[in-house]
Amino acid sequence: MEETLTLKEKAYIKLKKQILDGCYRPGEFLTERALVDDLKMSRTPIRAAIERLVVEGLVNHSPNQGLAVAELSLSKAVDIYDLRIALETHVVRKLSLRDWTEDEQMWFIENLKKQQNCLEDKNYPAFTLLDAEFHNRLVSFYENSEMIKIMENIQDQLQLIAIKVLRKESTRIIQSYQDHLNIYNNIIAGNAEEASEEMATHLEFGKRILIS
Repeated sequence: MEETLTLKEKAYIKLKKQILDGCYRPGEFLTERALVDDLKMSRTPIRAAIERLVVEGLVNHSPNQGLAVAELSLSKAVDIYDLRIALETHVVRKLSLRDWTEDEQMWFIENLKKQQNCLEDKNYPAFTLLDAEFHNRLVSFYENSEMIKIMENIQDQLQLIAIKVLRKESTRIIQSYQDHLNIYNNIIAGNAEEASEEMATHLEFGKRILIS
């Protein structure tokens, strides 16, 4: 039997999802009254959820201005991209040099198919989740525990960055899907340098959109 979630946990999950899906934009002010109406929950679990999200850095609290969705600074976003370029280009190069099981290949084929469906439906929030899963699965397949921890630690920031990039450049979703497809095909074909270069170009382009 699944463990029953408390109201505090439900409020936390719902509010975090709303933020990461882009329903509440970075910098947008939040009030308990509005959240009670939006989440259909009482103030007590919502307050507990907010406290947790403040600790995680997704919500900021100012004595003068109140609560607001955290804004990821441009410099931090650029730093995260640089970190990912160094890490993920290495990962795909190494993954291109090993054999892949049928199950491993099927996971990516299914993920890419779902990405294509989101592309056709222009479902940006769902695409950003699949985008994150694609990159995270590559790192997890490499089985370097320290790299996996790094990706887990920046996961929320990655999703906020992805949403911000797509809002600045809506056609990016088309190129992102094609980049992912090219990266995967090069890995499976054993084209280590091509896969690495494709990943670098993919991430550099996202970074340029942010700073333009």
